[in-house]
Amino acid sequence: MDSQDSQSACQLPDQGRAFSTVLTAFVGSIVNGATNGCLVAFMTGWISWLAVLRVLSGALIGLYQAFSSSYAKLEQEQVSTSRPADEIAMEERGLIPETSQGVAHGESKDGTKAWLSGIQRPQHSSIKTMNKRLRQEVTVFGWIGWLYTAVYSPIVQVLWLAENWTAASGPLKIVRAFAISIAALSLTIDTKKRYAIKLRETKYLGSPACVAFKIINGVSAFGMGIMCAALLIKGAIDTSLEWYIIVVYCIFSVIWAAASFSICPVQDGGIKGFGLIGDVLMGAFAGIFLAAPAFAVMQTAESPTLSAGGFSTPESGPASLQSYLSCDSVAVWQKFVAIFP
Repeated sequence: MDSQDSQSACQLPDQGRAFSTVLTAFVGSIVNGATNGCLVAFMTGWISWLAVLRVLSGALIGLYQAFSSSYAKLEQEQVSTSRPADEIAMEERGLIPETSQGVAHGESKDGTKAWLSGIQRPQHSSIKTMNKRLRQEVTVFGWIGWLYTAVYSPIVQVLWLAENWTAASGPLKIVRAFAISIAALSLTIDTKKRYAIKLRETKYLGSPACVAFKIINGVSAFGMGIMCAALLIKGAIDTSLEWYIIVVYCIFSVIWAAASFSICPVQDGGIKGFGLIGDVLMGAFAGIFLAAPAFAVMQTAESPTLSAGGFSTPESGPASLQSYLSCDSVAVWQKFVAIFP
């Protein structure tokens, strides 16, 4: 193989570039189900294709809650009183009914609530019924889910952008934005404030770890939202989408964001599902639909012609994925983003 063929063998086609995007969508949905419950996995299944506005606004709301005085007051109240943690979480959501004293916590004297979103959330007569849906425990699976969505995913997405910003096709950029939003959405549904409090209570970590946790949560969600928006814009430009398609997409993004906030507002607490097996199955079921656009791009992309050996490249043209991974001139991080979600 001459130098031109060698250089060609180390170029990955869109079919190979789409492989990690399929995994990102499918694996991200399973992680959502396992760590946040089947309802969150279901919600991300229908929000993620129109999720940019929800992710960006949810990240800002989460940061506001994490560092605002009202958020700190709730933390103090949880420590200093015997009120259950799930009841306080319900109060954050606005689902606490009016008390017999006349004015519930968070209401002004005239009985109106100062909603951050400006929209009154529904009141329910039974706290106990709604409390059963909240997942307030600090678990190992919760930590794993947080590490995946708030630490691992942003790093991998930045590396993918560095490798594929100019090389990937327009459709692939668009479906990658859908895949990234799956991880970002879970951070805007459950802020995991209880995990930050747990870190603050540890002997050796304390308040610095608590603050760092909150910052990582908000910055990761907002950063992935920016990446989603950038990929959608660049993908639309590269694909030369008609202007009316972009307008319709923006309109439905606003509708989807408003609907999602009314069903799953930013809160401290996941949603209990059907147990680990049921939650994982729901995540896998939703992941099939979420990975479908990326899989379609992978199937329609032009694939390299294989030789008799099955893995070599043609005399000219990009390499197959396996040939690309065996190429010595490709950096390790480039191989990593080609196969890992």
